[in-house]
Amino acid sequence: MNILLPIETINRELDFKIILATLLAKNNHKIYIGQHDFLMSLLPTLQGGVYIGKNIFSKRAELEKGEKYKLLKKNNFDIIYIHEEGAVFPGREQDWIRIMKQQYSLDHFDQNDLILQWGDFQKRVDQERSNNLSILTTGHPRFDLYKPKWSGFFKPETDKIKSEYKDFILINGNYLSNHGLGESYLFSDKGGYKVDDLKSRMGRVNYYAYNSKQFVSMVELTHELAIKFPELNFVYRPHPSENHDYYKIVFNGVSNIFVKHDGPVAPWILASKAVIHDGCTTALEATLASKPVINFKVELNEEFDIWLPNQMGIRAVNLEQVVAYINDIKENKIQNEPNLASEEVKDLMYNFKADSFESFVNVVEEKLEQIKTVKSTSPSSIQIVLKNLKKNIKVVLYSVLSPSKRKEANYHKIKFYGFNKELVLTKFERAEKLTEKKVNVIFHNTHLIQIENE
Repeated sequence: MNILLPIETINRELDFKIILATLLAKNNHKIYIGQHDFLMSLLPTLQGGVYIGKNIFSKRAELEKGEKYKLLKKNNFDIIYIHEEGAVFPGREQDWIRIMKQQYSLDHFDQNDLILQWGDFQKRVDQERSNNLSILTTGHPRFDLYKPKWSGFFKPETDKIKSEYKDFILINGNYLSNHGLGESYLFSDKGGYKVDDLKSRMGRVNYYAYNSKQFVSMVELTHELAIKFPELNFVYRPHPSENHDYYKIVFNGVSNIFVKHDGPVAPWILASKAVIHDGCTTALEATLASKPVINFKVELNEEFDIWLPNQMGIRAVNLEQVVAYINDIKENKIQNEPNLASEEVKDLMYNFKADSFESFVNVVEEKLEQIKTVKSTSPSSIQIVLKNLKKNIKVVLYSVLSPSKRKEANYHKIKFYGFNKELVLTKFERAEKLTEKKVNVIFHNTHLIQIENE
């Protein structure tokens, strides 16, 4: 049976999919971890299996026609859909419902598909708008990697970071106003901007103005803290979607500020003394890792602020409060325990009340058992080589013939910069130790890995 695990952002998705693939490797399944577009390009040679992820949809719900979904169905694939940002919503309940409806339409799915939700709230929303679809709460397994059971997976990187940066505070960027594709994207139809809809238009303009203030305040805070605490280092980690060069410019020359986006965020969180954020999912990850969290916001706006991560840790509205909290953290006076999460938090995110990895794997294995008699075919090595050659030629032509495509390609390369063979094989060895399983790993190219049981 073919199991497709698409990846859009390596630093966010690869590690948990390596562990997931290791757990699922049995019964001669062929598991493919690949860049999501490259996986889709292989479909003519793939028949029968499951597709696990969200990349079947490329546009917001009102514009999505479901071409990828239909192609997968034509090739006899069932979908196990889980969104990568399935609980990080601004506003309150009615806003969350509206955003879920904008993210994806349930009209595309059929009775053989599964929709997996981060929490029971999202499950209830989808059940109310669906026609007898299978909707289950599993949480998202990537967040379980911060719990003691799995956090040893990152130990080599964590130890290396601690050795290089000593005592440091991790500060995370997450600002739409600093988007990697710039204002031309933010104020375009592709970016969700509707110039002819006055309410929608002013909603984007007002959010851009508010977000810009928060963005500049975080930059200012980082400079201030670097002066107040010369004995500490401050690692500023941009969001994958941000313009990373901006931060390199504004922090240039400051000896104890480092702009880093190397590898996954997990070892950086685990190595840090504390995490400072503003509505970033790293607050959820840090809390699950029992790291102190400071939610810095100079201004509060319920309409625009991302609710769930802002429930994590301690809220600070000015420099003085942040300084006081860091002093307390240095003296080990502040603890952050995930088991203290509120019921409303748990309703949005199952990871705070149970084992998401176990629930997720059980659901997937049950689906695989249901379709075990489905005939499946897989691509040959030469077919994969030819597809990769075609992709590489296309990339070169785009970079030469289309400046706009080149800019877009550079932006996406920050998210997906290609698999590193040595690192991938090393991480599978760690996954084998943690799961007590052995797998065969075939590294086809920088965009595709194949996993089978021994």
